[in-house]
Amino acid sequence: MHRHLLTALVACLSSAAFADLTMVTESVTQGKTRTVTLSAKGNKAFFEMKEGEGQMRTMLRDADAKKMFLIDHPKKTVLVMTEEDSKALEERQAQFREQMKAQLAKMPPEQRKRMEGTMLGSALGGDDVKLPVFSYEKSKSAARKVNGFPCQDYAIKRDGVAYGEGCFMAWKDAGLTADDFKNTMLRAMPTAATVGPMGHAFEQQTNAPGFPVYRKVVDEKGEVTSESTLKTLSKTALDASKFELPKGYEEKSMSSAMPGMRPPPPGAPAPAPAPGK
Repeated sequence: MHRHLLTALVACLSSAAFADLTMVTESVTQGKTRTVTLSAKGNKAFFEMKEGEGQMRTMLRDADAKKMFLIDHPKKTVLVMTEEDSKALEERQAQFREQMKAQLAKMPPEQRKRMEGTMLGSALGGDDVKLPVFSYEKSKSAARKVNGFPCQDYAIKRDGVAYGEGCFMAWKDAGLTADDFKNTMLRAMPTAATVGPMGHAFEQQTNAPGFPVYRKVVDEKGEVTSESTLKTLSKTALDASKFELPKGYEEKSMSSAMPGMRPPPPGAPAPAPAPGK
């Protein structure tokens, strides 16, 4: 239910420092436009995502309390995710990865290679699956502005293969450093999102040449799969009320609302991966 919001959250956190600020990013994936607002105030973070004419989704993160709150305004409920929930989720994900690796090991070599070359391979991680490395090649074109932000174009490669393009604002112009947003990610995200392959992705983001103002991702055919553009950026947080839980909403624990988060019993079968083409 909140998978897209968490994905958008990770994308925003890969380009924001954990300090008072507010930024709005617009992304287009598979023809769907999402507008994501991120605001940070001290050790609290506010996220809101709107997809087209769909429902507004809101998330709060309290780094001091080590809790994340998923707010459903129409239902007037708050789903509380604690560090214990996060660790349980990571344990379940780790078991799932091991089960998937075991299934991949049974595949014919060519089919296994195809599967490991997809996002599935990256998500599994581990010593026997190479995690991707991103590199950036500066364009010879002059610097330009996107929505008023000065930036320089770069070609982005994933393991040496064309992955997309980006226009990056120098860290000094953004008033941030690579370590700033890395620390933001580590402090604002639950444990399960900062370890394993996801943590590796955070580390890779610190190698970016600056603050991403515009990014485009392409597939192996060179076709655009997603685009994201920074709309606004300010060094002030939203109103303090945005960082407080709404009054009168029913609070539910993650474990009671999503019992499937509990780790599967040892030896439980994992869903079979789709066969490669």
